[in-house]
Amino acid sequence: MIVVDSAPLIYLSKMGRLDLLKKLYGKIVIPQGVWDEVVTEAQGRPGASELETGVSEGWIKVEKVTLPKRLLDEGAEGVDAEVIALAKKMSLPLLTNDRALATIARTGGVEVRWLTQAVIEASRTRILSTREARSLLRDLVRAGLRIRSEVLAEAVHMIEDRD
Repeated sequence: MIVVDSAPLIYLSKMGRLDLLKKLYGKIVIPQGVWDEVVTEAQGRPGASELETGVSEGWIKVEKVTLPKRLLDEGAEGVDAEVIALAKKMSLPLLTNDRALATIARTGGVEVRWLTQAVIEASRTRILSTREARSLLRDLVRAGLRIRSEVLAEAVHMIEDRD
């Protein structure tokens, strides 16, 4: 199980690969703020119907979160504060692609995983073939996911070196 921020949900939905999170983690948990951001406020956009389906199938769980004052003092706001608080409360890792969010989460003792790490993990566990994992990374970048070129090169290398 893992707590997931909005960006990985949206980008994987754009690629038709939200199921990757189900295969990797079994269940995912999102705070109410992520639900509102991806579904309520963005009806018809990538991620909305996919999240609704995941919730109805029972592998996506939506949780209401109370924000500790400490998080707000550390600079976390809104949905970012919610995902950090939820990961901390449930003692779960956080999947994101937001550098500022990751920094604040790590400061608070939350384990952070990047979307690229999830793709590498899917390749290593043979959920994705080497070819599928490389293609997914390429498609994520083409869809607008920001990945530094050296990180992308290292991710491709790790996928190709899985055996």
